[in-house]
Amino acid sequence: MSAKRADQAIELKTPSTGSTVKSGEVHVDRTTLRKVTLAASVGSGIEYFDLVVYGAMAPILASVFFPSSDPAVGLLSTFAVFALAFVARPLGGLFWGPLGDRIGRKRTLAAIIIVMALSSAAIGLLPGYAEIGVLAPILLILCRFGQGISAGGEMPGAATLVGEYSSDRKRGLQTSFLQWGVTTGQIAALLFCFALAAVIPAEDMQSWGWRIPFLIALPLGAIGLYIRSRIAESPDFEKVERLGAKTEHPVKALLGSSRGWKMLGRATLFNLPVGVPAYLLLTFMPAFLVSTVHLSSAEALLAVTIAIVLAMVVQPIGGLLSDRFGRRPLLGILCVTQLATAFPAFILLNTGGFVPALAGLMLLGFIHGIATGCQSAPVLESFPTPIRFTGYALALGLSTALLSGPTPYVATWLIGATGSSFAPAWLIVACAIPALIGAFFIKETNNRPLPTR
Repeated sequence: MSAKRADQAIELKTPSTGSTVKSGEVHVDRTTLRKVTLAASVGSGIEYFDLVVYGAMAPILASVFFPSSDPAVGLLSTFAVFALAFVARPLGGLFWGPLGDRIGRKRTLAAIIIVMALSSAAIGLLPGYAEIGVLAPILLILCRFGQGISAGGEMPGAATLVGEYSSDRKRGLQTSFLQWGVTTGQIAALLFCFALAAVIPAEDMQSWGWRIPFLIALPLGAIGLYIRSRIAESPDFEKVERLGAKTEHPVKALLGSSRGWKMLGRATLFNLPVGVPAYLLLTFMPAFLVSTVHLSSAEALLAVTIAIVLAMVVQPIGGLLSDRFGRRPLLGILCVTQLATAFPAFILLNTGGFVPALAGLMLLGFIHGIATGCQSAPVLESFPTPIRFTGYALALGLSTALLSGPTPYVATWLIGATGSSFAPAWLIVACAIPALIGAFFIKETNNRPLPTR
């Protein structure tokens, strides 16, 4: 397909008249908007509950599935599986994104939460290496692959649904509340693991206690599915469907033109300052604080939990600021702040003791909260309605697979290769610099209707 024809394929055209769909804001009452945001947030909360549980349980999973005389080798193997699952995210985006653009946001999100819950619960049922040998880590990889496939569509679908219900002037703020579901899942996972570590003896945690957080995914998934079944479809998608303007091949429409690649590039710039710091905080830090800073497991989980609570408090501020001052200025300020604070945060972390470590984590958590709060709206505004789910899913999936997912593994490897516990700060710097440069060249999109073509 030529670039010109592919660009035309992105436009919304009715088959009967060929007229372009006119943009216009749909006014939704607050009760409906709250219900939609809750329904979208539930699945994202479950996704990140499972994600953080894996990171928090990494030392135990390493010994259960990758027994080794060197604990660092087992931990690296566990984080490698963690990163490998993120390769599935763009594949999940390639599946769920086009499906969501063809059959609707609501139905796709219902299917995603079923796959997610079953994949997560299956990890809690797996026998370890001692029982079935090498088959144990293979099955763990398959389960994590299933989690990655479902996660590839969860956040993009949830953000698309909420964003298409939101008003033009408050889209940043409204989509920031979606991050509360993510953060609630993170906090719930950390608190749950903290409670388990406090009440269950270490030997029992090693033998069966680690399974409990994964099995919780089944009842959580059932609750999420029920809530999602009680909301209506996105008004933007219904309009596209009513006018017969859906794109039959969203991926081809997106990737078959230079315009589509520019959309992906713009969306990626807003994802860069989010992913690596998030996975450093959520999945790398619990093990880092124990192995390098020498905190107890309980202290490490408590410190990370406090940092995430702070992130949750400031997330709406990030969305509000992006609505007020614009997507571009906030992206630039965010990147400059990350460059200025990455190494001071790790200096505090490496000082030793609970209080300095907590201070370093809170610095990372504050910036993480602002970044996630202003992330979704500009990504949604990068894509027109017929390919919005697909575009968001691919942009997030690729950045997560290539950068965010490998973060725990790369950070652990960097420390071993350089002998410096400050090395992971360079990962934050490496993502902030290109996003800062890109902020000077992208167009502003706040306080405008979502694009239709």
